[in-house]
Order: sequence, then C-alpha cells, then structure tokens
Amino acid sequence: MFQGISTRAVSIAAIVVLVVIVLSSSFFVVPPSEMAAVRWLGGTVTTKQPLGTGLHFKLPFLETADYLQTSQSTYTLPDLSVYTNDNQSVDISISVIYQIPSTAVMHLLYDVGKTGNTDIESTIVPVIRDRALAVFAKYNTLNVSDSRAQITEQMRKEVGMALQRLFGINVVDLQLTGIKYSPVFSASVEQAVKAKAEAVQAQNTVLQKKYEGEQKTVTAAAEAQAKIESAKGIAESTILEADAQAKAIQVVGQAMQANPLYTKFYAIQHWNGVLPQYVGGNGAVPFVDISDKNR
Repeated sequence: MFQGISTRAVSIAAIVVLVVIVLSSSFFVVPPSEMAAVRWLGGTVTTKQPLGTGLHFKLPFLETADYLQTSQSTYTLPDLSVYTNDNQSVDISISVIYQIPSTAVMHLLYDVGKTGNTDIESTIVPVIRDRALAVFAKYNTLNVSDSRAQITEQMRKEVGMALQRLFGINVVDLQLTGIKYSPVFSASVEQAVKAKAEAVQAQNTVLQKKYEGEQKTVTAAAEAQAKIESAKGIAESTILEADAQAKAIQVVGQAMQANPLYTKFYAIQHWNGVLPQYVGGNGAVPFVDISDKNR
C-alpha cells in the first residue's frame, strides 16, 4: 500500500516539475532596456517588428528568444594608434555613446555578426577605428592640440554616418578623451619650447641692455645740459654784475664831474676809520695832510 502511494507521489511530482518546466519555457520577459525576437529552429518567427517590453509567449523547447540592448550604451576604445599627415604616431582614446533604434534590431540580431547581443561592440570597433584614422590623417601633429574640438566634431560626424549607414545605429555622442604623443615628438617639442624660451630671454636681455644704455645716455645728456645751464647762469650773472658795476662807476664818475665835493663825500662814506699810510724816513706817516693850511 505504501509502495503504491510512494510511486504515485513520485509520478505527481514528476508531472508537476514537467509542467513547471514547460510553462517556464513557454513565456519570457523583455526588460525596458532591451527588445527581442523569436526564432524557431533555423528560422525566425518574428519577422517584422521586434518585441518590446513585457511578457511574451513562445513554443516551449522549439522557439528561442534573442535579446538586444536598445538603451544607450557607451563603448571606450583606448590606446588607438593613428597617424597624422606628417607621419607621426599618436595614441588616442575615444568614447562613443550609441543607441540602437527599433528599426535596426532585426538587422543586428540576424543579419550582422552572431545572433543576439553578443558581438555588437566588436562589430562597430573596426568602423570607429577606420573613421578615426581617416580624420587624423588630415591634420599635422603640431596642430592637433589646437584643433582638438574640430577633430572631435569631424570624428563624431564620420563615425555617426558610417554606423548609421552600415548598421542603422545612432551615435549620440563621441568624445576624444585622450591624446598621447610619441616620445620622440614630445622630446622635440620640449626642445623647441626650451629654445624659444632661451631666445625670448636673450631678446629680453638685449632690450634690457639697450634700455640701460638709453637711460645712461639720457642721464648724461641731462647732466650735461644742467652744467650748460649752470654755466650759462653764472656767465649771465657775471655779466649782469659787471654791467651793474660799470653803471655804478659811470654814475659815480658823472657825480664827481658834476660836483667836486662828491669826491670827499664818497671818500668819507667808504672810509673804514684808518688813515692811509706811507713809509718815509721816520716810519709810517699819514698819507693825508691834516695840517691846517689856514692857520
């Protein structure tokens, strides 16, 4: 009796498990960030529009659901070696933000690469590499830094057009995230910058010496002019003093001629209180006769 019950329980459990397996393989859920399509053995059941977000059913064990991410994705391509038009190697890093529209889902799932979402990035990398090489080949290495924004815009345009044409993928944005020059080029640029700095320093030294020389010339000219002006002032002062003395003598002479008594007045006015002396036989004798002639 117990053996019969046990066998029946095992059978029921097996049936339940089988039902669960069948049911679980009969439906699938598509998340908001993806779209899907169903294929049956070697062919596709979904032939027109991909399946959107939600619960979907399929034949268990016979049909398979393939998923493809349709939300924005970012792919970074680091250390990509490109060449400029002067044959200089430059390593760049590119970050591409792209999105797969619903119109491109079926094409990417079954017409490009492997089935499903497994090799989309490996599919677009050669295109990005080719367009980046083509854009950089138009620029000289010395102009890369100054033209970075223009190069980025051209790569965004070229990569976007190529991915849209080949796969129907929309490029949302592309950024040139890194530029690394070759060691030889970096050394040559450093030497050029150093030489330019030394040339500027030498030019500044020449200008400084020239300025100092001009300052000395200006100072010497100013000192010479000052001496000339001083000598001119002394000469003019001497002339003025001599003219004044001559005029004074002329005035005194005229006064003496006009009035003989002015001579005695002038002598008394300028006398210092000491009588003029002369040396005679008996010693110093007053030069002025002070005897009374009327006595």
